Amino acid sequence: MTLERRGQRKEARSHYERGLAVVALAPAARAQLLHAIARTHLQESSFAAAEQSARLALAISESAGDQLGRGKAVNMLAVIRHSQGDLDEAESLYLEARGLAQHSGDQRLAVMTATNLGVIATVRGDDKQAQLHYESGLAEAREAGLGEQVMVGLNNLGMLHTHRNHLVEADRAYRESLGIARVLGDMRMCIRALLNIAGLRIRQGNHVDARDACDEATALARQLGDTHADGEAEYVYGLIGRVTGDNAIAEAHFLRAESIATERKDLILQGESSRELAVLYRYQGRNRQTLQRLNQSHRVFTQLRARRELADVDRRTSVLESDFLDVARRWGDSIESKDEYTQGHCVRVADLACSLWVRVCAGDDTSLFWFRIGALLHDVGKLMVPAEVLNKPGKLTEEEWALMRRHTTAGVELLADIEFPWDVRPIVESHHERWDGRGYPHGLAGDAIPITARVLGIADVYDALTSERSYKKAFTHDEAMDIMRGDAGKAFDPVLFASFEQIVRRGTWRNTPSSGMLALMNQS
Repeated sequence: MTLERRGQRKEARSHYERGLAVVALAPAARAQLLHAIARTHLQESSFAAAEQSARLALAISESAGDQLGRGKAVNMLAVIRHSQGDLDEAESLYLEARGLAQHSGDQRLAVMTATNLGVIATVRGDDKQAQLHYESGLAEAREAGLGEQVMVGLNNLGMLHTHRNHLVEADRAYRESLGIARVLGDMRMCIRALLNIAGLRIRQGNHVDARDACDEATALARQLGDTHADGEAEYVYGLIGRVTGDNAIAEAHFLRAESIATERKDLILQGESSRELAVLYRYQGRNRQTLQRLNQSHRVFTQLRARRELADVDRRTSVLESDFLDVARRWGDSIESKDEYTQGHCVRVADLACSLWVRVCAGDDTSLFWFRIGALLHDVGKLMVPAEVLNKPGKLTEEEWALMRRHTTAGVELLADIEFPWDVRPIVESHHERWDGRGYPHGLAGDAIPITARVLGIADVYDALTSERSYKKAFTHDEAMDIMRGDAGKAFDPVLFASFEQIVRRGTWRNTPSSGMLALMNQS
């Protein structure tokens, strides 16, 4: 147990396994050793090995009629299920284990199950129920004089208070937890409390104390060889660097935290590190790298949502998606800053294209969101076209036209290593293809043109016609529609164009460019 508390899990497990080799070992002692082995496997995220040991412990306890041993084994199985995101099964097992603990009079197990039920409630976002479980377990632990359980309960309660922005209460809980951990010599919990204190100090704007707490936690983690804590510390150092304006230091720490998290398959740390890198790159105007990190973080949080193991994951994902839109708009603005005649083009086209997408496609909100991202980025390849070509008032030369036409494939190249959750590439690559096969870059025709590109292409042409450009004046709505009707079945999918005519028949979408999509959806 001492080795385990020091973070030396493999050495501890070796001792436990040697204990199992004793032939005359009593069933209760054998089950206890298997329980401890399961715990060390769980700490290393070796779920299959942990469950195998826990089930052996359960079988031995059931055979011996040992209710307490059975309760401990059931609780361990619950923790394993919980760690894999099966909250319903975990909750059922925790309740069973709590009943067995109370029946056998084991206060330690009763407290542990109360705490674990609190964690379940936290993940589900039921803060009030979580607080009731934590406080119930904490009261029981204090009454029984269970210092270790008091320490754990205080730490969990502190995290809940932090989440609810009750910072004074969180500080009190963390500091008491740290004091108990030091008295008990539990270095692992010392590290956890110190890192939580560091995070709290950052929220309070006390960066000096945050760094001091993180330094102490890092020293302990390195002493114990605890790479998980090392990763958490790198993340906190990154936060300190970002809020103090030291972007290079912040980036280095977040990258190390991400690397450690990836190696350990710690999805929560991995997702948070990617998200913080996205924030860092976003404020530096590094749009491409921002989108890369936002995608990585979004992918991880989607997994966490599926596994149901992170509180308020929906809120975090929503924030990420808001950031996606903001970065896509900013990148669109940077495109348009090169072309004095296309200000607002990307947003207007996105508004109108999304309105058409809603009408003709049976997609859900997710597909609409990512379609809008693609629409905002449809001209990103123009960043590779010289400004003098974009703004040339006269007819383009053959070489200049070749440069202009290449913006579709250049856009795909710019987005190549950004793994969007939904395929936006066809919008960028094929929005200048024509229904009759005379478009570019690949001369696709008819249904071979991705429908996302066909939808975007109609909106793109309409905005181009009704906007002033370097080589022409703006057409009126009616003039533009007359021109486009002549190209239905040639440049445009005739079925999509018929739906488009219904959408723009009043020509009102331009009146609300920032919310045009919602306005048109309400009209249709």
